[in-house]
Amino acid sequence: MISMIKNWKGTVEINGTEYETAQDAIKRFKRDSDEIHIILKAEQKNVSKTKIGRSDDVSEYRITVKKYMTEPASPSFDFMAKWNDNNPMPLRTMTGTVVKETRGMVYMNLHGEGRETITCVCCGKELTNPVSRHYGIGPICMGKVGIYCDIDRIDEIKEKLVDVKWSGWIVKSSIISKEEI
Repeated sequence: MISMIKNWKGTVEINGTEYETAQDAIKRFKRDSDEIHIILKAEQKNVSKTKIGRSDDVSEYRITVKKYMTEPASPSFDFMAKWNDNNPMPLRTMTGTVVKETRGMVYMNLHGEGRETITCVCCGKELTNPVSRHYGIGPICMGKVGIYCDIDRIDEIKEKLVDVKWSGWIVKSSIISKEEI
């Protein structure tokens, strides 16, 4: 039974005793009961070249993703249904922290950010109105994310953009840009 773990790369815990390697566990384990509880512990290695940040890092990152991350699942792309309860990102550009990370995905807690930009943080289109450029979102997209207020009340719009929150898995290949803040 114990020999089944011989190729495991990582630490092994058997009946409460931890061993550095599977080979060490096979050599040293002494069976003292009929029940054997084995816990295989994998080392977390960061092999991704597109690493966002460490999960223990509290730094904030501003990320911009491809448009498909802001859309619900479809027959050709069911990522949102499988990983995020069909809850797509509300904005293409958001700010937040890394919670956990795998080789191909990152889980982040994100919020909107009202800042001056020439492209809409929701759809990515160029903003032509100087007021819209001031806070980074066009009037049509404001309605899409539930921000309804007078376009002249810029400070209120910025506050409401920060209130747009989202947590979920993001495909790393969908990240167009990332910037530590």
